Amino acid sequence: MNREPIRAARRGSSRRPPPRNMSAPRGRGKRKTRLGGLLLLTVFALAGLFVWQLSQTALRRTAVVAAGQTGRAYQVDAILIREETLFDMDSASAGLKYLADDGALVSRGAQIAQVYSSAYNQSDVNNLNRQLENIKAYYRTLLDQSTYPDTRLTALDYDISLLVSRIRAASQTSSGEAASLLSLKRQLESAMSERQSYLKQKFPNDAALNRYTDEEKTLRKRIESWTITYIADTPGIVSFYTDGYERMLSGETIESLTPALARGVWNGAPPEQTAAERARERVYKLVRPQGFYVAALTTDKNWKPQPDEPFKIAFEGLEDIVYDAKVTTTTRTGGELLVRFYIDADAAPTLNMRRAKATVGEPAVRGLLVPSDALRAKEGQIGVVLDMNPAVFIPVTVLSSDAREAIVRPVQSGTLAEGQRIRRF
Repeated sequence: MNREPIRAARRGSSRRPPPRNMSAPRGRGKRKTRLGGLLLLTVFALAGLFVWQLSQTALRRTAVVAAGQTGRAYQVDAILIREETLFDMDSASAGLKYLADDGALVSRGAQIAQVYSSAYNQSDVNNLNRQLENIKAYYRTLLDQSTYPDTRLTALDYDISLLVSRIRAASQTSSGEAASLLSLKRQLESAMSERQSYLKQKFPNDAALNRYTDEEKTLRKRIESWTITYIADTPGIVSFYTDGYERMLSGETIESLTPALARGVWNGAPPEQTAAERARERVYKLVRPQGFYVAALTTDKNWKPQPDEPFKIAFEGLEDIVYDAKVTTTTRTGGELLVRFYIDADAAPTLNMRRAKATVGEPAVRGLLVPSDALRAKEGQIGVVLDMNPAVFIPVTVLSSDAREAIVRPVQSGTLAEGQRIRRF
């Protein structure tokens, strides 16, 4: 069979153009429709993005007023300086006896301690005590020989017994004040001295009694020659804790204290003392009860406290007490700042503290928190602009500010409050 014409016909049919009355394929039209939809969606997306950006830009140009407060805190190395009077004794002294309690508040004239010189002789003390016992025993013998009651002596004995009971009761209660206890002791000494004088008058011509009392006087004079009694010349707090800085650090010397000297004290450098002071032994110090100073060291370059500026101070170890302090003067040298404070408060809690870590805080002042770029000047007045139509300018007082935020207070109360929206510039 001849197949050649059939192949030729098939080849020819593959080259013919399509008839004119036939339309294009349907797939090509669908592609155009999809492309148009994508373009429309893109336009809407771009428009939405533009509107969103405009809204975000508008929000960035406004801010909401919030509550805030001022007050920064600074960490310092603190040196505590009290008004202290140091009492010392010859290092060759034979002994020391304390008559007051450590930390006791004593009045003027109170006996605090006794120091025995190198001439101290314990046998003289023993002989005196023995002689006093002999006198007491002999008095009892003479009184037993009396044939009539002595109402005067009975009254003196009653007074002494009552004072002893009151002293015992006061010493056993935590509420008893040291000053009242010392007063009772003085009353007891006076009553006993009065009783002894009366007994001497009662038996003036007894030879044995006169011999006992003469020996007592001789021993007392001998003991007094080598005994020094320390008596408070002003009211104060007694402290037996001394570190040698008492004369170097005081209210009179704090202004001459440099940052370098203060840092030396903080690091435990030996106190400045003369050769004569080093040769003596410290006995006690008497501290003024009210008011003390603080020398605070810091390397903070941004802190610039001013004289009379108030601060709050809390010492490590005394966290339950926050002191009100006031700046006296400042000195900045060698990258270190020394701030001198005065605290008008009870010095007793800090009695045995010389160095302590401390936190110095600015007094907290409440106000309204706004961005710093929301502040604007108008006719010589600083204020903020409420985001209203029309806008309203609110004059404010700036309590504190930095590059980002400011704490303000409206000049006229009630014109600015939390939650209001203000403009930024």
